Amino acid sequence: MISIRYFEPPAALRQHVSSLYWFETAAPGFADLMRAELGQIRLLIDGVGRTQYKSGRQWASGGAILQGPTTAPTHYTADTRLRLFGIGLLPLGWAELIGLSADELADNAVGLDSVLPPAIVASLMDALASAVDDQSRFDVIINFLTTQLAANRHPACWFTRLADEWLTASPNPQVDALVAAAGMSSRSVERLTHRLYGASPKLLARKYRALGAAVRLGLGEATTWSEAAGDAFYDQAHFIREFRAFTGLTPAKFQAQAAPLTSITMTQRRQLPGLPNLVRIA
Repeated sequence: MISIRYFEPPAALRQHVSSLYWFETAAPGFADLMRAELGQIRLLIDGVGRTQYKSGRQWASGGAILQGPTTAPTHYTADTRLRLFGIGLLPLGWAELIGLSADELADNAVGLDSVLPPAIVASLMDALASAVDDQSRFDVIINFLTTQLAANRHPACWFTRLADEWLTASPNPQVDALVAAAGMSSRSVERLTHRLYGASPKLLARKYRALGAAVRLGLGEATTWSEAAGDAFYDQAHFIREFRAFTGLTPAKFQAQAAPLTSITMTQRRQLPGLPNLVRIA
């Protein structure tokens, strides 16, 4: 059995954090297929998590882990009991908390203490391990995020607001529309999306087009492939190919056997009011 509980970020962090959650397994052993995601921090109090990326790269570790944004599904497994707190990072949160160009860690992971001061990470892990309930864990994480973000402000926050709106305003985002709205050259826009989102505008548009369709299917807002696809794909073959590229499953298999965490995440996020639109499909 698995348990995952989501917490609503305070208003001051809603442009930085896509999700806050406590996850645990009741028995040893866990496996799930994770669709393409935003970057996130996983703070493992117990256990070792293993991520296998589409490229064949693997990352296995306990403790504090920073995963970059992913551009394809990943397999996440553990042979032991897991207890962890997860922090999903919106692009602005990545820029201000992590600072690295997101494409440096796209489809990869590192220890959080290789990016943030080790003493701060060690203090965070000690405080989290000592927390005895959800509220105290939540308080530890909010204190950490608030303190770290207070010292960092990124000059490109205007662009993340613009790009997030572009990705969510239409089921089929057009790159030319983002370039026009930004008032910059296409090359400059591409540099910013690589730095803040970990991918090119074209790949981002494909990713969120497919993830939006997955959410519509997963929540029952669409019941057939054509309802989920709308006018955003050329035909059924194109839709299936793109859907599988970012979720790891065909639409039919997704409806029949969506991975456990994916299903729970979709449902619970929709129950949290006030979250940015990007969070609802990310």
